[in-house]
Amino acid sequence: MPKTTLTLSEPIAKTLKVYTAKTKSSLRAQSEVVEEALKEFFKRHNVLIEV
Repeated sequence: MPKTTLTLSEPIAKTLKVYTAKTKSSLRAQSEVVEEALKEFFKRHNVLIEV
């Protein structure tokens, strides 16, 4: 899987960390949370995800 680097504001980074810890029981799952969020964002904006 390709990797990318993101720069997040402090409040968003903290929220991501807390949400991931609560819902996935592991901070390693942050990539999963971000990917799920991006899929929802693209779907809501009618952007096709190329395969």
